[in-house]
Amino acid sequence: MLNTDEASALANWIQNWKKTYKENPKLNECITWFEWKYQDRELTSSDKSSIATILRYNSEE
Repeated sequence: MLNTDEASALANWIQNWKKTYKENPKLNECITWFEWKYQDRELTSSDKSSIATILRYNSEE
């Protein structure tokens, strides 16, 4: 499960992506960023589900 700091960092990254590219990032891009940012962490299926939820929430207009 993602902690609050990780979730917040991901949400900020998604918002910056949207400002830069004028579109939402794909789930793969979010997962890749997360793996790059937190290299010492192995993502579980629950983590990936949390990332998808954060992406969905931050993709709303």
